Amino acid sequence: MTDVSVPPEAASRPLPRWLSPSLVLMPPALSVALVALGLAPPLAVVVVVLSLLALVAWLEGRAPFRPAWSEASPSETRDDLAYVLLAVVPDRLARVSAEAIALGLLGALVRDDTLSPGALARGLLAFLLGDLGKYAVHRLSHEAAWLWPFHAPHHQPSRVRVLNALRVHPVNVAYNVLLDTLPMALLGVGGVVAVGFASLRAALSVLQHANLDLERGRQWLVNTPSHHRTHHGVSHDDGHSNYGSALLVWDRLFGTLRVAPAPERVGIEGGPRVPSGYLGQLVHPFCGERLERTCWLARWRAFTR
Repeated sequence: MTDVSVPPEAASRPLPRWLSPSLVLMPPALSVALVALGLAPPLAVVVVVLSLLALVAWLEGRAPFRPAWSEASPSETRDDLAYVLLAVVPDRLARVSAEAIALGLLGALVRDDTLSPGALARGLLAFLLGDLGKYAVHRLSHEAAWLWPFHAPHHQPSRVRVLNALRVHPVNVAYNVLLDTLPMALLGVGGVVAVGFASLRAALSVLQHANLDLERGRQWLVNTPSHHRTHHGVSHDDGHSNYGSALLVWDRLFGTLRVAPAPERVGIEGGPRVPSGYLGQLVHPFCGERLERTCWLARWRAFTR
């Protein structure tokens, strides 16, 4: 069992109403501005995402939704940071490589690098198609036993906080990259439009995991921290709900939306043990129950605690 009980929400310092939309809209604007200033698009997105992570982590220390979730153990923080450092840059490089390959194979497609209405419309359509694909694969990751081990590390922590956002297995990263990149390539989206939507997508993913009370009123469109906390709950009903990557529309459309109070326990309860260490989680999907016995990928117990 990898969950811990936490008390109900403690009263926290209220956050201003303008903060939530600002945290969503500023990353795309900043990334586009950085590209306009001459920064390479992948680096612009990395800078913006890491800056947002740092800002939200600072806010969590000042006004946490649940104070206990801000008190992670040193080992858990180390593993979270390992995912951040070893996920953000490779993720950007993988996306750029996938886009280059796709556009090379589909070179006959028209590509508009400007902020024209047509490019923005194609970017929005590609964003929606990618989000629908990620909803489907995320749902399958919870329902198919062969795919769950690659997604399980994301659910292993016993608290939901911003550093969990990039706790994603490299195989999980790979199919997310494919689902995000292929629609953009097929629709000929590139340049600042692709950068803007990539930053928007990343910002929404980061903010879903924030240990902050960012919501004011009922949310109909965007997957919010409260909806995603429910998804991280240990109960079957919680874990099999709110699959949307950025948007809630797919959960509403396919009947998987769940609106409930924040769960008292999050993590993984029951089933095969998921290692808590970074390297152990990397090899776990390929070793399964043999992780600590005979798997040749996991000879060092220090890596598979």
